[in-house]
Amino acid sequence: MYMEQIQISISPAQLSKIKRGLPIQIKHGSMGNGDVVVSLHPDKAKKMASAFKRGKGLRIQMDEDEVRASGLLGSLKKLGKKVEKGVVKAGNTVAKPTKKKYLKYQNLFVMFCNRRHRD
Repeated sequence: MYMEQIQISISPAQLSKIKRGLPIQIKHGSMGNGDVVVSLHPDKAKKMASAFKRGKGLRIQMDEDEVRASGLLGSLKKLGKKVEKGVVKAGNTVAKPTKKKYLKYQNLFVMFCNRRHRD
């Protein structure tokens, strides 16, 4: 799908919000200049142009396609790895004690079955 490239100036906090799929508010002075070029669907670009002409800011929420097309997901991979580590750690905290209990009861069950077969 066709997307329009728009140059804006946003803070690191706004960039983080974009990556998480949250809406951001862009000031009139931030539109048309800055160091970030975003790709927007034509309808959102039209809203931004209209707000710029009126001298107003706007609140915008970029969808996943727009974020990917803008190339803003580069550092999101690092965030994903941090989340993965946290999930693995939480899983190990919960699963290891359960696994030990399971192995304990499994060994008891095997011993019980072996006794029954001998008798």
